[in-house]
Amino acid sequence: MKNELPLVSIVCHTFNHEKYLEETIKGFLNQKVDFPIEIIIHDDASTDSTRAIINKYALEYPNLIKCIFQETNVYSKKINIWANYTFPSAEGKYIAICEGDDYWSDENKLQEQVNFLEQNDNFCICWTNYVTKTGNTYGESNLMVFDDYFKVDLNNIFDPYCTLTLTSVFRKDRLDLEKLNSLKHFKDNSLYLLLLKNGDGMFINKKTSVYRQHEGGVFSLKSYFFQQYSSYINIKELYDLDTDFQNENIKNTLRNLIRNAALDAVDIYFKNKSEFTKEMKGVIWKYFSSLSFKLKVRFIKLILKKMFKKK
Repeated sequence: MKNELPLVSIVCHTFNHEKYLEETIKGFLNQKVDFPIEIIIHDDASTDSTRAIINKYALEYPNLIKCIFQETNVYSKKINIWANYTFPSAEGKYIAICEGDDYWSDENKLQEQVNFLEQNDNFCICWTNYVTKTGNTYGESNLMVFDDYFKVDLNNIFDPYCTLTLTSVFRKDRLDLEKLNSLKHFKDNSLYLLLLKNGDGMFINKKTSVYRQHEGGVFSLKSYFFQQYSSYINIKELYDLDTDFQNENIKNTLRNLIRNAALDAVDIYFKNKSEFTKEMKGVIWKYFSSLSFKLKVRFIKLILKKMFKKK
């Protein structure tokens, strides 16, 4: 087993995750699988004891855990960590992702997903359901899917939204790493779209993982405006880049995202002008400019209604 190449490379990105990382790593180690794995942990110059925790487990499992340590934070420099560090280091046929503040709760998670992908070559990625955790409180995911197995492709991804990175397992050879690295606005949606260009996805409606929502989270507790607009510019970049992504589903997704961001920006303007930014103003104008004359009139009426209501 020592010299056997891994079938699955587990990729974990960390930054100041000292409160959570041990539970994350234990979730990897507790997986019951009949194939070899490797665990790649990337620490992005944490300032707490995250690195010490990684080193402790790396010493205990030297043939299992690979460490990548940054001396300066590369995420803040908008460097694609997946494309430049962790994915190129992965030796497995499959890559599974879980950030250092989330964890896997089902010991059979990897085995079940890999079994599915091994038996279905036309599928390139597989997700599962999950639960959320805020403090000590658990909650349901907001994934509106009720089938046990739900096929995902470019014509239905995001409608309903049924993907989250901490549950994903995908075929490494189906990902265009060079294109991923070329993107200015990369995030998880970039990964999903690029993979689905080369195969289908499967959502297994089984809760296998825990998604933490906490103050230090990169995305989970960001404002609604930020979440909607960052997803818009992320998807729009790929939409403009490749005609394969220019279908009605992606068009509708983009329309919904820019509308949601613009309406939230309007609310922020009337509720708390000190939080209103030039970017929000630009989003409102971008959305308004895209509307038909009839919808422009409705949007203006909405703004006037909010204006007079405030007075």
